[in-house]
Amino acid sequence: MNEVYLEPLRPEDAPDMFSGLSDDRAYRFIPDDPPATLDALRDRYVFLSSGGTQDGTEVWLNWAVRRTADQQPVGYTQATLTGDNALVAYHVFPAFWRQGVATRAMKLTLADIFRRPQIKVAHAFVDTRNTASIALLRTLYFNLVRTVPDADFFKGATSHEYEFRLQREAWLQKSIPSKAE
Repeated sequence: MNEVYLEPLRPEDAPDMFSGLSDDRAYRFIPDDPPATLDALRDRYVFLSSGGTQDGTEVWLNWAVRRTADQQPVGYTQATLTGDNALVAYHVFPAFWRQGVATRAMKLTLADIFRRPQIKVAHAFVDTRNTASIALLRTLYFNLVRTVPDADFFKGATSHEYEFRLQREAWLQKSIPSKAE
């Protein structure tokens, strides 16, 4: 089992993250491409580490997901906080798929954002073809609330998306083990 932890994503993490982010397989269901260069990735991390919009209407939280045993990066998670909402996402390097990494990393991410009393709901959008991510969101107590037809067009195909939501109360009730467990 791959135990993981989160640490704030910094520009200095770019060299560690570049190889894992360069695997084309991870971009099948998202309109992004692998980073073009290490410098481009570092520049992206400089931008993200600013923490949000200048007017303060959005707070950007970005974490490197690292394996506990050897601190190797295995992906990232992110949350954009706006008012009482959080938009969450994750990216796990293909070498670590199907090992529970995404589930553990997203549990840590959700625990962090829901520790913030102003956050009442988390949202996630996923391509309707991405069955693994859909299953993950359901495992984490998210509810499907709508389908967004023609949400995007990339890699030569139209993408439809599902919007999932997780209420703070549901997360708190379901994620805290009872005393009997």
